[in-house]
Amino acid sequence: MKFQPTGKPCVIIAFSLVMIFLANQTSNAQKQKEQVQSLALKISFGHLGAIKTIKKIVLISSVPGMTISNLSGNLLESDDQLSNGILLNYGAGDVDELIATISWQKPVAELLKMGEMKMWPYLMENGSQGQIERLSKDPWNMPDAPILTVQLDKAGIEGFSFSLQQLLSEGAMWLPEQDIYLSIADKPLDFDQYLTSLTGMRTLKRVNKEPDASYEFFKTQWKDFGNPNVYNFPWQTKYKGTTGHLTVTAAAHGSIYKFAIDRWGNVRPDYASPYEFRMDPIWEGSKWISQVIENGLPILITHLEKDGQRLEMEQFASPLEKIDASNRGYIPSVFFTKVKITGKPGPVTYKVSLNSEVKDQELELKKSTYGWMVSEKATGNILLTIESGNNLTVGMDEGLTEEYGQEYILTISGQLNDGQSLQLLVKLPSPSVEISQRTTLEALTFSSAKNQTVKYWNDWIDQGALFEVPEEAVNELFRANVWHSLILPRHTIDSTGKDHMDLPYSNVAYGQENSDWPINQGVYVDYMIYGLRGYEEVAQNEIKSIFQTQQRPDGRIGGYAEWGVYSPGHLYTIAQNYLLSGNRDHFEQLLPSSLKTLDWTLAKIAESTTGKEGSGLILNPLNDLTTVERAWAFTQAYYVAGLELFGKALARYNHPRAAEVKQISAKMKKDVVMAFARSSVKSPVVQLADGTWINYVPTDALTPRRMLDEWYPTDVDTGPLHLSRLGVFEADSWLTTAMLNDHEDNLFLQNKGAANEPIYVQQSAAYLLRDEPKAVIRSFYSLMASAFSNGQFSPLEHRWAHGQYYGPPSTDGAWFELYRKMLIDEIGDETLMIGQAIPRAWLENGKEIKVKNAPTYFGEISFSIQGESNEHEIVATIELSDRDPPKELWVRLRHPDEKPIRSVMVNGRPWDTFDVKKETIKIPEPNESKYIISVSY
Repeated sequence: MKFQPTGKPCVIIAFSLVMIFLANQTSNAQKQKEQVQSLALKISFGHLGAIKTIKKIVLISSVPGMTISNLSGNLLESDDQLSNGILLNYGAGDVDELIATISWQKPVAELLKMGEMKMWPYLMENGSQGQIERLSKDPWNMPDAPILTVQLDKAGIEGFSFSLQQLLSEGAMWLPEQDIYLSIADKPLDFDQYLTSLTGMRTLKRVNKEPDASYEFFKTQWKDFGNPNVYNFPWQTKYKGTTGHLTVTAAAHGSIYKFAIDRWGNVRPDYASPYEFRMDPIWEGSKWISQVIENGLPILITHLEKDGQRLEMEQFASPLEKIDASNRGYIPSVFFTKVKITGKPGPVTYKVSLNSEVKDQELELKKSTYGWMVSEKATGNILLTIESGNNLTVGMDEGLTEEYGQEYILTISGQLNDGQSLQLLVKLPSPSVEISQRTTLEALTFSSAKNQTVKYWNDWIDQGALFEVPEEAVNELFRANVWHSLILPRHTIDSTGKDHMDLPYSNVAYGQENSDWPINQGVYVDYMIYGLRGYEEVAQNEIKSIFQTQQRPDGRIGGYAEWGVYSPGHLYTIAQNYLLSGNRDHFEQLLPSSLKTLDWTLAKIAESTTGKEGSGLILNPLNDLTTVERAWAFTQAYYVAGLELFGKALARYNHPRAAEVKQISAKMKKDVVMAFARSSVKSPVVQLADGTWINYVPTDALTPRRMLDEWYPTDVDTGPLHLSRLGVFEADSWLTTAMLNDHEDNLFLQNKGAANEPIYVQQSAAYLLRDEPKAVIRSFYSLMASAFSNGQFSPLEHRWAHGQYYGPPSTDGAWFELYRKMLIDEIGDETLMIGQAIPRAWLENGKEIKVKNAPTYFGEISFSIQGESNEHEIVATIELSDRDPPKELWVRLRHPDEKPIRSVMVNGRPWDTFDVKKETIKIPEPNESKYIISVSY
């Protein structure tokens, strides 16, 4: 029998399939609906603005699928329009409102992960409470975050963007710099009531309300990394058995034999030393009390205590013989350690550990003319001597084989009597001294060597400009800057017999050959130390060396990780030093190499205008760990500033290419400002400590958001604020205002005003340009306390959560440039300003500020300022140069009690050109060589 279909089962099946399809469609629609979020957005304009503003407004979605509908207005007048584009006239009491429904898909993209380096996580765990909360809410890690852009002009360089999810969470957002209030239309929050709920305060507002900052205050905020009792963090670097803080010294400028001393007086060579050793003075069971340098010189004094006895250890490096300049840096040296023990009578045992890091080397202890010497049995070479009185005995243990060589321990024993002291002197030669020079080593006394060391470094200090203020810590660091810088290089002779110079970042960090970090050495040492302090010859030789070791055949300046700033940064250094010194011969010597670098730099700019992505911007690696080629702000800043300044130098020199360079720099400056303004408009706003919101300025013009997926220096240390520091952004622009507030409130650890690498104190330059002296002074003291140990004044690189390397003189350069500009600075090309940001305490009764032979664009300048007298006068005496006199001279005298100026006398004549509010006296067309300015209060 055949099967005869009736058709009914097919109908049933078809019907079932339709129902399943419809159910799935309904389910999918329901799911899609559930994935959609929306809000009724209200944007209010003009709540507090005193001036009427006209803006063409465009609302732009940042993600696919976002819709903007039901647009309407409220409180609009006849001069406002919604059709044919939104045009609003608001402010001066006129508030306009826009209302729209915004819908978007819930974000589903995988969240970005925080960078592998520990700095961001450390900040997120150890920042101030508000700082942590604000950074945690930032949508940086959401690739599909619902961001709405409110564009306020046709070009897209005015306006802002915000996260719709943040608005839902917050309920309202107030942007005072834009005079715009965001809220949810169907959950209204009254503007005035909302303002009263904002109880916090921006860091910069607080700074301007408080008295001047002080070094003593910031020493309580930053733990002293030179004190092992309070500073023992895991990121302290270790080197040859030492941990943490090191002070690097040498017998002379450019010596290849250097000594690194830790907080306990243990001594090591530097990374590149041809002679290896470890020398540890040991007083077992003792407590560390202090370690300081003497009068700002490389003479370390360490104090220890134990059982009522006190030990003082004085250490420094000295040449073995008179320095022969023809020997370059091959200067045999001796490191002195003088030990003095006083206090409670009783037995004393002191030890010295020595290891030359040579395996199977047999040493012996011999009696010498003045004490004892440790020498190598095979050669007789002397590795160490100990000079002690008859009341001490010296013995040496058998050598212990260690992984790194043979360790020998010398034990010095004696009895400390009441009212007496025990003393011994250890001499550590580097390299070891041949037996034929034994007499020379023994004849080198502690007192003669110390006197020679003091004279040698004082002579160097005296060669440069003098800056002296009534704060001893500042004066000590000023003096230390010089030897920190001069000790760094190694002056050698290469394999071809030519002079060679190695300029590492630090003697105890990273690679040691050539000049691997030309930006740090060129800008931060050769300009900021040598250029600003008048060491023209030293700077010139180092700049030549950077060309010799780092200039590539095409003219580019290379270096470690090929930072994009190396080439324009070198032009910046050369230009600064020429404008400061006026030395045409030096500039001419550098011109051939400089013009090669210039041509390469201009070619890069020409190349940047041919592509679509980042048109007009340079795509290069940023720094050591951010090596991807992007439109980094740091790079753009140096391209613009380097060319602008080099163009000025060429003009001063009357070079025919000056106009060309200036024109290209000016064009690029406009491109950079436009690009970063557009990127800031696209970036989600960030919240500040007072609860308000402000634009965010990204570090990469092509990535409009925070970049916590990179390491901290990408956003901060070498971040966008350099655009303001180097004058690409105007100091009072909204871009600079946004960055300064974001850095101070959100990015600087615990709102203490310093980056992870304190060398990058770029905010201070912006404050100077904005003429905000309190913020400048705060940056100065925070830098001083965070970047340098309190007693030794040794500089460091990273402050927290990263390998903490010691001794980079580039940190000194950043500090000194700021210090110098606080006292004397060029305002533009025509104005010389003295005393712009002097702490008020420095002008108290009986105090004095002295500056002598300071290089400026207007020649060498000297001045002194006498603090307030009993007659309530402050007197400034200024000596100008006749090289390139300024068009205007401004002198600011910040009264210690903020009293207003009552009257002014200039060279004995009454003077009425002064600003009481700004505490500034102005002298147009100063044509006299000397000015005496007396101000009565």
